Amino acid sequence: MKNNSFIVTVNNTDYKVKLGSVMPQLYDVFCGAAYHKIGKTDAGLWVYVETPASVQHMPLQEIGEAIDERSRSNSEETY
Repeated sequence: MKNNSFIVTVNNTDYKVKLGSVMPQLYDVFCGAAYHKIGKTDAGLWVYVETPASVQHMPLQEIGEAIDERSRSNSEETY
């Protein structure tokens, strides 16, 4: 996946996502003033890696699933 930002929509809310790190694969997720760095565990669960204090939480698993779906569709386009 290129290091370009993209938008995922979950529950009618747009989240701007950018690959922040390749190893380990971490994503920066923005929605308005809210920011989180998220990643995926070896067990396949999405977790917050970095969350500023007193910031609204996001629908983490749903955002992660949207990222996974985008990653799958991008990899299918390259073949």
